[in-house]
Amino acid sequence: MGQNSQFLHHNSSQRCYGNSGINLPNEQQQLFDNLIWGIDEVSRFTEYTKGTIYNLVSEGDIPYRKRRGRLKFIPNEILKWVKGEL
Repeated sequence: MGQNSQFLHHNSSQRCYGNSGINLPNEQQQLFDNLIWGIDEVSRFTEYTKGTIYNLVSEGDIPYRKRRGRLKFIPNEILKWVKGEL
């Protein structure tokens, strides 16, 4: 997967998420306050439509968990996936 240029630009109004090397706008940084994401948070973070996320899940191309019929995502896994580390 190619890297999204939005994650590569540094801006003084952005905070860096841990030691990831990725600077996140404050809105996206707040997403990482949640330990588990739903489809809406993954869609917001990746800027993919929900339909695209569902397709990635069905193809096994994105890390996810399924609990009681609902998709769950671990933010750190999604971040690594976006960076191409998974």
